[in-house]
Amino acid sequence: MNTGIIILNYNSTDDTIKYVNKIKDYNILNKIVIVDNLSTESNCMEKLNKLKNDKIHVIRAEKNGGYSYGNNFGIKYLESLNEKFDYIIISNPDIDIKEDAIETCINFLEKNEKAAVCAPRMVDGNQNPSRRSSWKIRKPTIDMINSTRLTELLFWWVVRRGEYSLQDYEKPELKVEAVSGAFFVIKYDVLKKCNFFDENTFLFYEEDILANKVEKLGYEEYSLNNISFTHYESQTIDKAYSYFKKVKMLQKSKMYYQKKYNKINILQIAVFEILNLWRKIELIIEVPLRKILKK
Repeated sequence: MNTGIIILNYNSTDDTIKYVNKIKDYNILNKIVIVDNLSTESNCMEKLNKLKNDKIHVIRAEKNGGYSYGNNFGIKYLESLNEKFDYIIISNPDIDIKEDAIETCINFLEKNEKAAVCAPRMVDGNQNPSRRSSWKIRKPTIDMINSTRLTELLFWWVVRRGEYSLQDYEKPELKVEAVSGAFFVIKYDVLKKCNFFDENTFLFYEEDILANKVEKLGYEEYSLNNISFTHYESQTIDKAYSYFKKVKMLQKSKMYYQKKYNKINILQIAVFEILNLWRKIELIIEVPLRKILKK
């Protein structure tokens, strides 16, 4: 088995260095590829290049094209090495994972022909399980309700249908529809059949799009709940983009996903547009309130 891991770095150089130093001796990993997504930090590449050796490769993307573009850039680099890879790991730099957890994921995929993607249960820095460890693919109705704070409040029980329950997570191996993009293992041949990541989104909905492709190919995704990884959720994105900008990117990715992959009709598009407009109105109150609460 040959396994490559892609670590996407954007203004999180210290996290990336700490993470790579932790995993560099993992025997389960054959190649570690750090992709810098055109970070603006000073001396970023100089620091990262100090990690380079036969196993650790450091490359710089041609542009900051977002999550999907950066990961594809790393995967294509692996392909250029003319080695056959059986598994690709996609990983954030702000995580902590043990080697045996990675081995468990790969062993599970080896034994289950229909399983294409799996991930350990995601926990936060306090070791509390994360709600966003995995979820159900965002169908139009659920996504409409999730579009505004008002609709989330009015139809909260419908929102819950898009999530897995605590009882679900008691299963050691839970078949899910989508896993968090913070860390997961995918069979390389399935990723290639999916034509890799869809680069039409800069941020958000990458997991749903990949899950949609995986499902259409007849494969499955799993959350392995007897193992975990810690996601510290560094504030890199928050520093790089304002809250309003992130909401705007979210809305753009959402509309692309719903039109392209869920084939929503004209009426549904109109409903989404109205809800997105209402969300912008909510932000007039919400953004100043967030600033006050942070003080």
